[in-house]
Amino acid sequence: MAIPRNAATIPLDKKVLLVNELLVNECSLLLYSPGVDVWRSFGSFIDSGLANGETCLYAYDESNNKLQLETIFGEALSSGRLLKFPLGKGYLPKEIEELGEKLKELCARSRSEKCAARVLVDFGALLTRHSFGKAFTFLKELMARKEEFFTPPQERKRQPILRTAIVAFNLESLNEEEIKTLLEINRNVMISTVDGTNTLALNFRSRREIPELELAPKESLEHFVKRHLETIVLSMLSERPMCGYDVIKTIYQRYYTSLSQGTVYSLLYSLEARGLVTIMKGESMRSKIYVLTEQGRALAESRINDFIAAQRYLLESIQRT
Repeated sequence: MAIPRNAATIPLDKKVLLVNELLVNECSLLLYSPGVDVWRSFGSFIDSGLANGETCLYAYDESNNKLQLETIFGEALSSGRLLKFPLGKGYLPKEIEELGEKLKELCARSRSEKCAARVLVDFGALLTRHSFGKAFTFLKELMARKEEFFTPPQERKRQPILRTAIVAFNLESLNEEEIKTLLEINRNVMISTVDGTNTLALNFRSRREIPELELAPKESLEHFVKRHLETIVLSMLSERPMCGYDVIKTIYQRYYTSLSQGTVYSLLYSLEARGLVTIMKGESMRSKIYVLTEQGRALAESRINDFIAAQRYLLESIQRT
């Protein structure tokens, strides 16, 4: 039940777009209308990169950023694994040029440290006809980075320096010609609107692989998560140790399902009582980190395999009309 390592979730009106595998070494374009809550999607994208051990760069419209970076990603910011770059504080074309230099530094660092990078740039509604050209040039520079590789230690196969990237624009800031210009150079395009009339558009021109996509109603997804919560939490803890807050946050970012502290902590206490997890002290004396025991890890693997087998059987037995 572990989430794919390069996945993302995009809100589309009353549904959630589940992108099973963002293409490695590709740049995706996200166009969204005013009112769409893209910040949870951005958090999901960044969280996936950090879980992969990637260095992430996030550039954003400072006047309209609702992602609480310091609260959610404080540790990653402190360690330098997440680099933030606010836009809109000064002359935007100059800022975009500086963002291009930041991208070069990130790629040089990734090559030196032999560690992949992930980039998320949200221009929001900042662009005008005077700054669109600079943004377009940056986008082309970003896409050109897919030609750069490094070889991990003790491995022969080269890996892309830029694992994946998303560049987002608020549709309110673009005219028809500018949208057409963006679509002409991007292979992977996602469009999200509030009313759902234009929920998704994908351009797979010249692409060999198409990512798996599903539209899942939020209500159904929430019901599914709550019904199989123990298996999901065991799967998450098999990825890495977590505190209770991390469990709540990750489930929300991955599945757009809000869980109360009482629900999550009651489950964690139950897992501890059954000898499936042990507790370690976190950075602060008050925080508790839940770690799977050998018994818990064995049960997690068994549960996940049984869950997948059962779901596969059910899916194969259901005839779709």
